[in-house]
Amino acid sequence: MDPRLAPLADLLNLNTRLLRNCLDGVDDAVARHRPTAGTNHLAFLTAHLVDARHFLATTLGVPLENPLAAQLEYGKTLDEVGELPPLADLVAGWERVSAHLASQLSGVTSSRLDADSGLRFPVQDRSVLGAVAFLVQHDSYHIGQMALLRRQLGLAAMSYK
Repeated sequence: MDPRLAPLADLLNLNTRLLRNCLDGVDDAVARHRPTAGTNHLAFLTAHLVDARHFLATTLGVPLENPLAAQLEYGKTLDEVGELPPLADLVAGWERVSAHLASQLSGVTSSRLDADSGLRFPVQDRSVLGAVAFLVQHDSYHIGQMALLRRQLGLAAMSYK
């Protein structure tokens, strides 16, 4: 693995576990509860993160078919996506794309990481490596939202274990 990718891979692995921890003890009804009308729910955030991980795989040049692509389309809000699959299916999608990324990261070349990503994320580094760094931060941002939602729903705090 390119050494520049190693700490980002560690964070991806951590976030893989933390998303599962955010959903510990959550059923479909709880996952779809919105504390306020303008708040996303846990199921939508899970679906969004599954979709984002597929985008990350494509950005790295190791795409995986995304079963949520047509439903989510970039930028769709919760109110626009309609009914999401059951939480168990969303978690299975998370596990699948996360395992795919973990198995493919070591094969991503330095030249791929150095290439212009063609993306315009709010970071100065326009390379694929810069895009990966942003998408890892994106994971962390939404997992933080999920951890807060757990508390708003009356559940125990997310565990780092």
